[in-house]
Amino acid sequence: MVPGYHEVRELGAGGSGRVVLATYAPTGAYVAIKYLDAALRDDPRAMARLREDARVMVELRDPHVVRLHEYYEDVLDAALVMELVDGVALRKVLSAHGTTSPEAALVVLKDSLAGLAAAHAAGIAHHDCKPENVLVQADGTAKLTDLGIAAPAGEAGMPAGTPAYLAPERWAGAPAGPASDVYAATCVFFECLTGRAPYGTDHPAVLMRRHRTAPIPLEAVPGSVRELVARGLAKDPADRPPTAPAFVAELEAAAPAAYGPGWEQRGRRHLAEPATLLALTFPLAGSSPRPGVPVARRVAGRMGTIRRPRLGPRVVAGAAVIAVAVTVGLVAADRAPDRLSTGTIFTPEQRPPGAEDPPASTGRTSTGKAPSGKNPGSPPPEPVATPGPSRSASIGRATPSSRSAHPSRPDRPTSAPSRTPSGTPAPTATGTPPPAHAVSGLAITGIDAGGATIALRASTAAEVVLSVGFAEGPDPARLAEAPPYSLTLTGAGSHSRSVPHAFTAPACGQTLYRRVTVSTSPQAAGGPRSRTARVSGGPCPPPPVESVDIVSFDGATVRLRVRTGGTSAVTVRLESTQKVVGGEGGSTSGVQVLELSGRTDYTREVAVEFAAPPGCGVYVHRVVTVTTVPGSGTRSRDARLDLPPCGPGPDPDPSGTEWPPDGGPVPDGSAEDGTL
Repeated sequence: MVPGYHEVRELGAGGSGRVVLATYAPTGAYVAIKYLDAALRDDPRAMARLREDARVMVELRDPHVVRLHEYYEDVLDAALVMELVDGVALRKVLSAHGTTSPEAALVVLKDSLAGLAAAHAAGIAHHDCKPENVLVQADGTAKLTDLGIAAPAGEAGMPAGTPAYLAPERWAGAPAGPASDVYAATCVFFECLTGRAPYGTDHPAVLMRRHRTAPIPLEAVPGSVRELVARGLAKDPADRPPTAPAFVAELEAAAPAAYGPGWEQRGRRHLAEPATLLALTFPLAGSSPRPGVPVARRVAGRMGTIRRPRLGPRVVAGAAVIAVAVTVGLVAADRAPDRLSTGTIFTPEQRPPGAEDPPASTGRTSTGKAPSGKNPGSPPPEPVATPGPSRSASIGRATPSSRSAHPSRPDRPTSAPSRTPSGTPAPTATGTPPPAHAVSGLAITGIDAGGATIALRASTAAEVVLSVGFAEGPDPARLAEAPPYSLTLTGAGSHSRSVPHAFTAPACGQTLYRRVTVSTSPQAAGGPRSRTARVSGGPCPPPPVESVDIVSFDGATVRLRVRTGGTSAVTVRLESTQKVVGGEGGSTSGVQVLELSGRTDYTREVAVEFAAPPGCGVYVHRVVTVTTVPGSGTRSRDARLDLPPCGPGPDPDPSGTEWPPDGGPVPDGSAEDGTL
């Protein structure tokens, strides 16, 4: 748990971690805290990039980006304290309604590009733009969240992020950047229009091939926005808009031409309506402010202030939320909501350096006046970015990488000391009992082929016995367990220890599960911990193709058989050509691709795609050619389709009699018996 905050409830979980609703202890301010998943914490490159990006993100102020208040890290947790957006993820809107209107989809794209533009200007790439990371508020405004956070793929050679939204260059190993973010935002735009990502499927290898080589499925989107989709999903980054603002300019030119000058107002209304129907899922639905914290002080308080705890560089600023009921009413009335009207904008309190986290208070003295040195109406000080933290197992908190790296910290007056009523002597300390020995924190921070890493916190430096169990297998419900491993830790209140175990390496194409279970004596708060990791072997080499046969071809359907030497994926290409003889149409051709995997003997019937034959002519000659990747020769089969003739037939004799007539002269003038 991040010190200084009280968790209210969990809001959700995803590939990069879980998000909880929390309040800032001194003021009751609502925030969202994202605890990063262990797999992400175990990626040193991703964590190093996140620490660097956090220094910039705490300074980022844009209405289309969820604000970062502080980054926190210790031996057990890494967390982001963020602005609470009282809205719903775009993924929930699409899950409930399938698609959006074209105007609403354009609003999502415009707001996403605006947020990306602000991030790119600060030198930060998003890395994982997708519907889960677009938050829709009740006024129809969209905000980007999780900047710089991309869950590891979990498979060797796979780029971090969500495969359905990865640009072609990301599959080739290029780092995330503005061009790949524009591509991902266009994939989200496509999904708003059609209800699905551009290239479907959950198979990473197939997705990689389609993102890199498949034609853009423009036929699935309205014709009025096809040019925007084609620009944003261009295979070559050089063919996409050079920047997010440039793409916004193209959008603002295309949208009015297609949907009229009021497209954006209608789009926000169309986006707000399904969002407000999900209002009961908003973070603050059913939540109420902590008692004893006056609304007036929360609203008039310290917007944009900085909180620096005693240990670790942390920056906190104000968070703003909209009350659901008021916003729904304003959207229904087609009015923009007033963010101050509900009295629910909460801001963290600025505290002097080195101060401990105080308990919640009403913020007023017994006389009802604000404490000295506090001026609620004064303008907020500008936040100061702090250097990224480094892990320290000895103190269990994020510590600065160097003392000189800290910015100067201005002095601030403190609240007036409490007064003891006259005639009542102050209590006198009679001795402090020693603290009870307990384990307050326990976590499995890493699992790899050589074992696991365990971190724990204890209230004293006394002895803690750690027991670790290991299990593995292809089925997560039935794992083979190994004998447990025990060790004793002592001499410190915080420990991070690697426990060795030789896990089995997965074969190519195989997936294995590794489970680690840990317990302590004395028992840790919350009991034992367990964590399961999924690992996959590298891709298997393509199997040899032993034979390819065309069993039959009737001019419309081909029946083929493929035999391979393994179960890995094989690609089959069907090339078709058609030539019209004696009619209109000439020659046409096409290609169809099949993906076969999981067996060694395949029989398929495929309807071959040919151009429609003309109504008349002599005949149509059709040829189908089958090749495989990996290759095993080429097979072809042809068919002929006869056509009705195009010209008129011979005219019949108008008299209706045979020619020549019986007994009459033949055309050369001789008689029937050969005499003249």
